[in-house]
Amino acid sequence: MTDQQKGLCFAILGPMFWGVSGNVAQWLFQQPGIRPDWLVAVRLLGAGSLLMAYNAVRQRPALTRLAHTPQALWALLGFGVFGVVVSQFTYFSAVATSNAPTATVLQYLGPVFIIGYLALRHWEWPRRVDVVSILVAFAGIFLLVTHGRLDSLALSPAGLFWGVGAGLGAAIYTLMPAKLLRQFNALVVSGGGMLAGGLVLAPLLVMHRGPALTWPIVLGIGYVTIFGTLLAYLLYLQSMKYLRPTTVAMLNVFEPLSATLVSILFFHARFGAAEVVGGLLVLSTTFLQTMPARRLHLPHRD
Repeated sequence: MTDQQKGLCFAILGPMFWGVSGNVAQWLFQQPGIRPDWLVAVRLLGAGSLLMAYNAVRQRPALTRLAHTPQALWALLGFGVFGVVVSQFTYFSAVATSNAPTATVLQYLGPVFIIGYLALRHWEWPRRVDVVSILVAFAGIFLLVTHGRLDSLALSPAGLFWGVGAGLGAAIYTLMPAKLLRQFNALVVSGGGMLAGGLVLAPLLVMHRGPALTWPIVLGIGYVTIFGTLLAYLLYLQSMKYLRPTTVAMLNVFEPLSATLVSILFFHARFGAAEVVGGLLVLSTTFLQTMPARRLHLPHRD
């Protein structure tokens, strides 16, 4: 295989593993004793421990430097709690209150929140393409929530709340570790964030006994932890070595596509034209963000 073919395989498989993990989580939430917070704790502890073990072998100098940088350790703890935990909990809560495809699509509202945050932080107008992205995203949400009808809601208020929260969580997860990523490898930052978040949530595993562990449940949790977190992330990072970031971002569309396909095949989900169009509109914001555009600056404050 050529480097480009390897990159394409990695960039497709990673999002597919992420997408299917949402479906597996949806099934797990139908089992007695499994709640979003409990599953997030198990997932982060498992994936974080495995990724940090991998880092101990492959990224030992970076880990040593991190251990001797107290300020970075505190920043990593904050990222684990307010970045990783928030993004994971809101997403899984959205899955539990709606379904995997809808939660995955609403998670792609992240760029809209990033646009708003950067515009306020730098006190400048968003680019024209950013304004278009926001309008397109709101049109997509409208179709997802109402099916195009003003007299009814197709998505529960809880599903909408957690779905939009998942988009906000994705934005926080993207923006928060920017400084850490300039100092340390992405594997170290992500692995440390996952482990820190898992350790903070660990008391939940004592307070909430969780489900009776049958083989299907163990395999489901194993998939969400290993394939849907660890391997998906490693494949995503590996794809960045061979492909341009814009190409990788576009191939992320395989995450909601795989979640939707599995939902149709195994959960007998049905999606109308309004839902399909709404989902495509929300997803299109990712593609719009790859387009160059001029930025108009606000006048500086006195």
